[in-house]
Amino acid sequence: MYVQLGGGTVEKEREALTVFDPTTGEAIDTVPALTKADIDRAVETAAEGQREWAAKPQTERNRILRHFAELLLSRRAELGELLCRENGKRIAEAEEEFDTVAALVESYCDKASHLYGVSLPNGTDATNCHGDMIVTRHEPVGVVACLLPFNFPVELCGHKIAPALAAGNAVIIKPPSDCPLAIIRLVDCLHEAGVPAGAAQVVTGRGSVIGDTLVSHPGIAAITMTGGTETGAHIAEVAAKNLTRCYFELGGNDAFVVMDDADIDWTIGQALEGRANNAGQVCCASKRFIVHESVFGAFTDKLILALKGLKIGDPMDRSMDIGGMISEKARDEVVRQIRRTVEQGAKLVYGGEPQGKNFLIPAVLTNVTGAMDVARDMEIFGAVFPIMTFRTAEEALALVNNCPYGLNSAVFSRDMAKAISFAERVQAGSVIVNGGSNYRTATMPFGGYKKSGVGREGSSHTLLEFTQEKSYVLRNVLGNL
Repeated sequence: MYVQLGGGTVEKEREALTVFDPTTGEAIDTVPALTKADIDRAVETAAEGQREWAAKPQTERNRILRHFAELLLSRRAELGELLCRENGKRIAEAEEEFDTVAALVESYCDKASHLYGVSLPNGTDATNCHGDMIVTRHEPVGVVACLLPFNFPVELCGHKIAPALAAGNAVIIKPPSDCPLAIIRLVDCLHEAGVPAGAAQVVTGRGSVIGDTLVSHPGIAAITMTGGTETGAHIAEVAAKNLTRCYFELGGNDAFVVMDDADIDWTIGQALEGRANNAGQVCCASKRFIVHESVFGAFTDKLILALKGLKIGDPMDRSMDIGGMISEKARDEVVRQIRRTVEQGAKLVYGGEPQGKNFLIPAVLTNVTGAMDVARDMEIFGAVFPIMTFRTAEEALALVNNCPYGLNSAVFSRDMAKAISFAERVQAGSVIVNGGSNYRTATMPFGGYKKSGVGREGSSHTLLEFTQEKSYVLRNVLGNL
């Protein structure tokens, strides 16, 4: 395997990092461990590639990006299998990531074609500029560093590169070390479609070596990253020395609130759709289930019954409902977190047992209180359902907001006025009414409150973050006839 760097390729003469199939332990391929000098070369070449890419008319950039999306879809089966093998997620989930990238490209191309500047009114202040004309344009920021997590590497790559490239920037992509192969193939498709090699590059290696080098580089104009809150804070500190703009989608401990009048059967389906998806490794999936005491029994019993019907196993088998986690280490960390919650007084009423190398039977925990770690700042990145109860909406709201994170939340009620009133007071970037919190579209401004991030991703918003507005002033051109 190689990576695209500096307009060329890097073969295996450097130290090689092995990529494994987490389900079988089989070695799939290797990628090079790049050095600081490699990153310097990548940034230098990206600046050159960005100028070439930005010089193309918007219609030409759109044509190239749409061709890229077509290439992805035409190779969906092949690329999906590669992502499935290196990541452990179900094959259907892997394929859907490429569908999402194609949809994002289409949405951002449409938006970029209508990213207008403004004409400022003349003579509105007392300064001596009444004969001047002022207009603005949105121009690219330059080179954008895109740092990706393991859970949805392809989809989240799309959320970053689609707006950056549509706006005329260059991108340097740091894929997750566990699963970089599909991202490398994705960038192959960008080059094949016509994006200049320097304007889209992949860098692989140890985050401790190339990560800090990339985000601290003065040639990087913006950083967009999805990952842990501690990592985001570290990047922000390092990048601050260059005043590099940073956009982060970070941790979450999203609440799933079930009111006494909710449709319980519907809530169960929504809970499974969010928490069982990708083996529970989802930033915005519901992780705290806050259920009215009058429906706690029905909710818990129906949830356990539904979980018992799920099939867990080989992610390449399309009959499976849940695939594997990214690694045995990640699975074991979730088991440790379950035990920690039980030690604090919770009761494990279903599941929680490890299987195979990287599988976990979904767990249901009851007797959870707001004082426990899982109810506040311990984000469990696996298919675990900690259930708390409440009597009043005020109690539920206090449980929801007693958390340093605020990504997505969900509230279920047949009374729409009550649900919206509750949502208004939830401290989160999105509140899904009568739907699970694992909800995101190409257009919505997705992002969090508090320690869940900075900035928003979505075609209704992100192009502005990846551009800078320039004022063009024409002196003394008005009123001279």
